Amino acid sequence: MNIYNSPVTKIAFWVIVVGSVFCLLLPLFLPLLPLHYLKDYGEIGDAFGGISNPFVQILGSVVLFLALKAQIDANRILHQQIEKENTKEQLRHELDQLHELYMFVERNIKNFSYDQEKTVDGKTQMILLYSRRAIKCFIEDLESLDVDIHKDDDILRFDGVKEIMSILNSVDLYFDKIKDSEIAPYHKSFYKTLMQHELLFSVFPYQDLDNQAYLKQEHCPECGEYHANYPPLIYDRLQKIKKSFS
Repeated sequence: MNIYNSPVTKIAFWVIVVGSVFCLLLPLFLPLLPLHYLKDYGEIGDAFGGISNPFVQILGSVVLFLALKAQIDANRILHQQIEKENTKEQLRHELDQLHELYMFVERNIKNFSYDQEKTVDGKTQMILLYSRRAIKCFIEDLESLDVDIHKDDDILRFDGVKEIMSILNSVDLYFDKIKDSEIAPYHKSFYKTLMQHELLFSVFPYQDLDNQAYLKQEHCPECGEYHANYPPLIYDRLQKIKKSFS
């Protein structure tokens, strides 16, 4: 409702206009009127004014108090609205950050490349792989290289391992931000599920797509632990990240 069109506002406007005109014209017209007999009522007027003035002053104080209270209430409402807007802006900023982090992880996975050596018709060829396929083939070929995948120092000599660990560090940051964020639970669930699917089909071992994988896979004969064909450094980090899915 428009306050300028309300009946109360219209009445107040005309009272102010009529009262202002009356106050301006009354001193001009009073000398022209035969009001000399009113001088006998001066004492009554003084008495009435003396009695009414305190009430008028009290009424003015009440009106002033109500006006100040209305102003304070309006300021409080305005402050609450500003806080709500700031909260919405902060939540929007957090959602934007999560989206950017997810896109960053997705781009790094897509940009992951690996030159795989293949023998075709007795000829050795180098095939350049990208994205999910490159990560899977790189992990599989690590076992055939002259490197002990159980020694972190050895496998960290490979740039591919460093790239994968960098991706996983970004994923850790992603889930930490979700945990500390004030966004709605359904937003948290959505972004968790989004990253979960990206990792399961890109970085995690294929066996982890099956909930019963641990019952079907054999443990490593060297360390006695199950880590598929992944280096323990990467596999342990993946299992830590997996706890963030729930």
